[in-house]
Amino acid sequence: MSRALAFVSRLPASARRLLRRLPGSRGAQAKLAGIPAGPDTEPGQLRPVVYLPTWARWDEMRQRPQYLLEAFARAGHDVYFVDPREPVSRVADGVQVVPSLKPVPRSHVILYVHFTLVYAMFDSFESPVIVYDILDDLSIYDDDEAGIPERWRVRAQHPAVMARADLVTASASALVSAHLDERSDILLVENGVDPDRFGGEHPTPDALLSFDGPIIGYHGAVARWFDFGLLAGVAEALPDLQFVVIGPVDPDVQAASDGLATLPNVFSLDAVRSDEVAGYVAAFDVGVIPFVVDSLTAAVSPLKMYEFLGAGVPVVATPLPVSTDHPLVRTASDADGFASQIVEALSDRRGPDFARMAAAAAAEASWENRVAQIRTALREQGKLSVPS
Repeated sequence: MSRALAFVSRLPASARRLLRRLPGSRGAQAKLAGIPAGPDTEPGQLRPVVYLPTWARWDEMRQRPQYLLEAFARAGHDVYFVDPREPVSRVADGVQVVPSLKPVPRSHVILYVHFTLVYAMFDSFESPVIVYDILDDLSIYDDDEAGIPERWRVRAQHPAVMARADLVTASASALVSAHLDERSDILLVENGVDPDRFGGEHPTPDALLSFDGPIIGYHGAVARWFDFGLLAGVAEALPDLQFVVIGPVDPDVQAASDGLATLPNVFSLDAVRSDEVAGYVAAFDVGVIPFVVDSLTAAVSPLKMYEFLGAGVPVVATPLPVSTDHPLVRTASDADGFASQIVEALSDRRGPDFARMAAAAAAEASWENRVAQIRTALREQGKLSVPS
């Protein structure tokens, strides 16, 4: 889920309405001013990487796409993140965040794509290399409340993007398995973490300074996959611990979120800026991922799991496949078991070995390593650099 990674159904109503203005609508086409007209890339140079406009913002709830783009930039690529809502062009984290396609090179670019409705813009480029990154199960677009006009087009255009893509990647093994019949060469590129950003010392955010007792934390979207009943049972079983839920709440689950926050040791905080997340995570004594386990979440790879470990914070999760497969993540499916695992995780945090093992796991899962997989696959195809 980058927090991921960014599911459409987790978005607030205002963001969902924005989807109606994505490429394919006349408003977005006009705002993007037609075609890219940036500088050509010289033969032999690394191809520029371009992210076409979606609902994502660079600075808000940073997810897998933004982290991968940042890693591409650190690897030497010119990277463009196109967002028509940006007032002016700027450089952030080595990435050129631009309000239109005008500054973007027209030829020999890598288009990093995870939302099929941008397919209509592929033909604006000459000889693009398409990297299609499958972040979630496509059933996420089945929700009647997803706010996408003609949302069937997301699924309908998926086969065309799959067929045209030079490289198809997926964030979880379950997604690889689900799409193998379409592309036998699909590449597993799991989510990751920036160890430098999440490791080390961070000042405790003001919002958490007043908490008395260990903090059990969650950060990320609060939507229909969040198991409110489970976390309520855990909080009641562990009254001396403070449970903090940080992130935007989907309107569909607002009532459940409000009900959870009525418990005396559960606190709900609004989403924080992406550059502040590491400080909050570092203040957690245990990080939790209380997701409902179903066909949708079976295919997720929670970004927060890697970020908790990057901060040296033990993790307790429901038995999602990606969680049960990780040797440092404790799992439980019911409130009693989850509470017991939190108590054990607190002991892990105080032990001498956990920090070392978590740091090693975070280093292995760095975004540099993740993007290196993509670059290696493109290099093997002869598509990493502009042809001479």
